[in-house]
Amino acid sequence: MLHYLTYSTISKCLLMFSLLLLFSSCTTMHIPVLEESSQSTQVNAELLFINGDFENALLEYEEIYDTALSSEDRNYALYGLACTQLMLARNDHQYIEAISNLHKWDAIKGGAPFTENHHLLILALLHHRDVIQKRNIASAEREKNKNILITKQKKKISKMVHIVKKLQNQLEELEAIDETFQEKRKPL
Repeated sequence: MLHYLTYSTISKCLLMFSLLLLFSSCTTMHIPVLEESSQSTQVNAELLFINGDFENALLEYEEIYDTALSSEDRNYALYGLACTQLMLARNDHQYIEAISNLHKWDAIKGGAPFTENHHLLILALLHHRDVIQKRNIASAEREKNKNILITKQKKKISKMVHIVKKLQNQLEELEAIDETFQEKRKPL
């Protein structure tokens, strides 16, 4: 049976081939033997992840995890799910959940060879490095602004204390003048 390839199909094949070459040039990848539909779903999930569509990648990995027929497929999906959760984590609770899933994946994997795409984890960790750096820069900027404000407030307080002392001295001088004036008014 002859199949006509569309531009979209050809570009997807070229992208997948390019990714395979990229990944295999870095390290040898062992891809577990999966049934064709499961494998294409996993490839699709990885492509979504690599292309930055983390919300849809998360949905794909959740679907794979929920419908996996083998424990290997389920654990593979758990790894992708954990990496995607790391990318999407916006608070400590989400980050903890992602790390817990990664730990669960590792515990299930045991001593079996690492066959999952390590680039997913590397990208997730690099993303969080960047998030932490941005957070630290923002925190340092807030701290700097707070210190500038405190310094300005201290200067204002110092000026006010100086003004109060000056007014107290003037008041004492006026009271002394008033006392002198009152004594001069007294009958002798």
